[in-house]
Amino acid sequence: MAAPPDRQLKDAADGAQEDFQAASEGVSDKLKLLESERKDWYLPATTDDDGDGDGDPGCYTVADALDAIGVGRFHFKLIVVVGIISVAGGLGSTGFALFPPLARCHLGLESLHEAFLTSAPLVGAAIGGVCLGYVATRWGRRTELIIMMVWTSFFGFLSAAAPTYWWLIILRVLVGFGHGGTGQRVSILFEYLPKKYRTLGAGVLTFCWNIGNFLEAVLIKFLIPTGVAWRLILIADATVFAIGLLFFKWLPESCFYLVANGRKKEALKLLEEAARSNNTKLPAGELVTSEEKERRLTEVISEPQGYRDTDVFKRRRRDPPPLRKSSAKGWVLKDLFRPADMCLTTILLSIAWLGLAVAVVGCAILTEELLQMRQSLGTECRTTFELIHGDVCEQLSSTDYTPVMLIFASEFPALFLTYFSAGILGRRKALALAFTLSGLFFGLLIICPLSTAWVTALLAGARMSVTTCFSLMIIYTPEVYPTVVRGMAVGASRALYRLSSAGVPFVSQVMLRKSVVGSKSVHSAVTIMVAILCLLLPIETNNRQLGE
Repeated sequence: MAAPPDRQLKDAADGAQEDFQAASEGVSDKLKLLESERKDWYLPATTDDDGDGDGDPGCYTVADALDAIGVGRFHFKLIVVVGIISVAGGLGSTGFALFPPLARCHLGLESLHEAFLTSAPLVGAAIGGVCLGYVATRWGRRTELIIMMVWTSFFGFLSAAAPTYWWLIILRVLVGFGHGGTGQRVSILFEYLPKKYRTLGAGVLTFCWNIGNFLEAVLIKFLIPTGVAWRLILIADATVFAIGLLFFKWLPESCFYLVANGRKKEALKLLEEAARSNNTKLPAGELVTSEEKERRLTEVISEPQGYRDTDVFKRRRRDPPPLRKSSAKGWVLKDLFRPADMCLTTILLSIAWLGLAVAVVGCAILTEELLQMRQSLGTECRTTFELIHGDVCEQLSSTDYTPVMLIFASEFPALFLTYFSAGILGRRKALALAFTLSGLFFGLLIICPLSTAWVTALLAGARMSVTTCFSLMIIYTPEVYPTVVRGMAVGASRALYRLSSAGVPFVSQVMLRKSVVGSKSVHSAVTIMVAILCLLLPIETNNRQLGE
């Protein structure tokens, strides 16, 4: 029996309503599915605990890889190489100051000629710092360090056989040119260390450098009786660089440099080797630059643009913007002055490196000059003094070098001062404190009369302080600059340091013998001024990732 018309109409209406609800639910489910897929496309599947997005599964940077690799056997081999370079650099740099007095009596040098002999390798180092810094930026840190070791050892051996004063000057300039490239050992070590180990790594390099300084004083003490100590010292300095060449296979190229120059496969191979050597693993994903990773994270977090919002079924992802081309192959000095905060940093750091040379080189020269003055004058106070009287040339004996050894031994406590001050106070305040202490010790040397014991104690305090300054500067400089200009920045900084060092002998030797108080006052005033400038540095690098 057929249903009444009104009943048929009601059933038809109910069926249509059910079909409409089913269709609506289907469309809603489809929209939810598309929206979830869209989130999957653009939001990281995992994030760090702090939610900063560093856990993006699609990519990782060299810095991320280094944090995952940690420190192990790979780093031990690297430290052996850069440690030998540091010992050789310490021997050579101390020899710049202690070598000329050894040759003074043998070659019959006056104070001005002696100052020129001290300045010669420092002038070469200033030129070498810029030239070898370019090599490090253009062709890599490893290439630069190998060239530096070959060059320095070769001309070091030749300088030991120099027949005349002027031949010695020329060869010492060439030796100094090679020394200008020793600063890249810091760059390559920092570019393989996780950020939390960089201060410790700098401490290891400083320790090796201090060993070189101390060994130079020990060698001089025991070689003086031979009568040709100055030639044997030059041979010893060159030999250590030659020993470093035996371990060149343990010296890898910088992964930061390789990635910045588009050589990601080579960088990945080195990182995998480091991970295997340390029994660790690399992060999952693709190796990219920090700029590319930041771009990806910006894309996944920000609201997508460039979509056809009128049709949810046809939305598509826009093409990524092109990456900024690295300037690693374009060595341009103005890159160190961009942007504004980097410009201020470069200016202040340049002045600080100039002042650091006055402190470090001046302290080394004053060590021998003031002890020689005390030996000659006792506790007598004079405004001037001379070490050559007619045919008589005064020179420190083997026994007199015992205080020199004690003064250079004071560099080892500087390791602890560097480590704790840099970690607790931060780089800038630690630098200001170290330069202030240096200025105070130089100022106290003005007091007269002082016994040899007091002079030794004050010079030891000054040596400890300036060593801390030097260590903190070699930590801060490569940390504050990105990879594409780091080699150039380190090279230019060392060039400024050596260029300033070339003028220091005329203050610490020539001026000292004409005005004792004036020379000491210059050292004190310069270091106090640099302490103030360090507080004005705009960038703090403590616990900061190296930029690319």
